[in-house]
Amino acid sequence: MLWGSSPCLDLAAYDEVGDGSLNVLIVSAGDTRHLLQTLAKRYKHSYAKIRIYVYEPVVDMYARHIQQIALALEPVDRMSLQYKVRTWMELYGNSLVKPNTNSYLIKKSAQLIDIITDETARQHCLPIIQLDALKYKERDTIETIFKYWKNNNGFNITMMWDKRVRNYLGTRYDHRNNVFDWDLHMALHYIDGGNRITNQEYTYWRDTGVAYTFLETDCTEPNYTFALALLKDGDKITAMDYFGDIINGPFPSFGLDCEDDDMLKMGNMQPLKRSVDLTERNLTRMFYEIENQKPYKHKGKTDNLGVIITELPNVKIQEVQTSSSQVKVMSEHYSSINVNDVEIHFIPRTAMADYPTFDRYKNFFDVMYCGHMYFEKMNFHITSMIKDGGVVLMETRKFIVNYKKKQHDEFKQKLIDLMKNCKCMSSEDIDVVKNAVIKFNKQC
Repeated sequence: MLWGSSPCLDLAAYDEVGDGSLNVLIVSAGDTRHLLQTLAKRYKHSYAKIRIYVYEPVVDMYARHIQQIALALEPVDRMSLQYKVRTWMELYGNSLVKPNTNSYLIKKSAQLIDIITDETARQHCLPIIQLDALKYKERDTIETIFKYWKNNNGFNITMMWDKRVRNYLGTRYDHRNNVFDWDLHMALHYIDGGNRITNQEYTYWRDTGVAYTFLETDCTEPNYTFALALLKDGDKITAMDYFGDIINGPFPSFGLDCEDDDMLKMGNMQPLKRSVDLTERNLTRMFYEIENQKPYKHKGKTDNLGVIITELPNVKIQEVQTSSSQVKVMSEHYSSINVNDVEIHFIPRTAMADYPTFDRYKNFFDVMYCGHMYFEKMNFHITSMIKDGGVVLMETRKFIVNYKKKQHDEFKQKLIDLMKNCKCMSSEDIDVVKNAVIKFNKQC
């Protein structure tokens, strides 16, 4: 939850049916990495229209999805490219963020509330997203989350993170750095591409929840987007706990590979660039290409960020008792980056049961991506929405720390049986240890 477990993909590159428009279904991806990468690489394809349907079993995740899309589409006159990238990284993968990032989230949340509740505001500020399929209760849930972000009523993520780590490790907590080091070197580094994650950044994230660190900044404010399980009592909204990932990390999504060879250089059998640096370069390329629709070429010398922050300032996050009526934040309405050839549809929680019964969705999607968290719920009815010859991309559990060989073998056999039942075949070797995603084609 909160992020995916595989590198980002341009889903349009997998289309083999192609009729001028592209319909994509993304199921339980955990974040917007594939969606944004598909937006960025549109210039490589010639689709008149791309429609992306997003499904998450937990509707609360849509709030983070919308926030990530809105930030990625901030116009350059509102936010510079570098500032956008680092702000996006912090809100995506850090339990604590900079004060400026928190201020941005507060102001943006006011706009997002208008977008979710006012159709005119949505069409003006973020027309790429389509919310009409969501039920009123689901919209209310998303609105409540945005209000919680805006109000900043106190979210003690440091205590919640430490509590989760203590419960997970038990008696090993006092030796947690040794546990983290073991998981990295005996698990992640044995995964293809996993050696890009350095010891310092992984250990630091496991201990604090801060994945992305930069030399000139301190992260001291709680990241309110990590609060998903909210309890509403009148005007008061409280986060019950943190229920996200504390073992694998957000690094595989953007931080294991790069189109620029200079970012992949090794020295003394160690990567010269952190996974954080690769993430920053990849997101810089992605956001530049979303806006300009041409290849990104890095200019200037690449800095070698060899210093890694390994200790947080001793800042205690206080619980602030503030009612929503006391918070006055003006909502700014301005247009996002124009992406009028793409529609992003958020669909309701019941969609995977209901949509296969609707005639309009029979043989409707050209490409479907299914995250590994939804694997056990996949069935023949869902794949009936895929066109004959269409592509089904199944995420494996390659980057799951401490996933044993026996578990991988069991997953592989279940995947083969499932896809056979769904009348989907793969022309490639089904290697769930080597490949983060397995491609299948639906048979006629």
